[in-house]
Amino acid sequence: MTARWWRICAVALLLVGATGCGVQLQDAAEPLPEGALPAGGPAASEPPPARLTKVHFVNGGALEGVVEPMDDRSANGVLAALATGPPVDRAELRTLVLDPATGTPIFQVQSVSPYGEVVLRRGEGFGALPALDQVLLTGQVVLSLDEVGLSRVVVVDEAGTPVPVTLPDLRVVKRPITASDFDDLLVP
Repeated sequence: MTARWWRICAVALLLVGATGCGVQLQDAAEPLPEGALPAGGPAASEPPPARLTKVHFVNGGALEGVVEPMDDRSANGVLAALATGPPVDRAELRTLVLDPATGTPIFQVQSVSPYGEVVLRRGEGFGALPALDQVLLTGQVVLSLDEVGLSRVVVVDEAGTPVPVTLPDLRVVKRPITASDFDDLLVP
């Protein structure tokens, strides 16, 4: 058997194998249908746009909701947005989340349950605030957390013991607090 015979056998096997695999043989190339390939190079992955969320800031002796873009809709994300403060074009608004003496957050997230209850650890700076500011601060945080689906808040001291909370009507409660406890503080 000659080398030429082996080449003819190899080509025949290739043709039989190619047709057996569903590959059709063509005499001329065909262009791809329009839209078969993506246009241009791969698109740069852009982060998804932030979702708009209402956070509450102090306006005099009341609380006013401001809609802002927020990437992190967790309890820590809400506290960070409150610590950043209101938009610069809203000079009448302020935040009470940061201790005026140290600049550290007065509330820190201790835990978040799967059913939306947040345990907030209250720092020492809370006691240094005037009584009205304590109520406004608590309302500011509770109302803003409620906007992201975290509907119940328990406040604990630095040792982790639940503490009583003063509501706008001056009642003191020892239970989880909710946004409805602070509705009277909202600017109409």
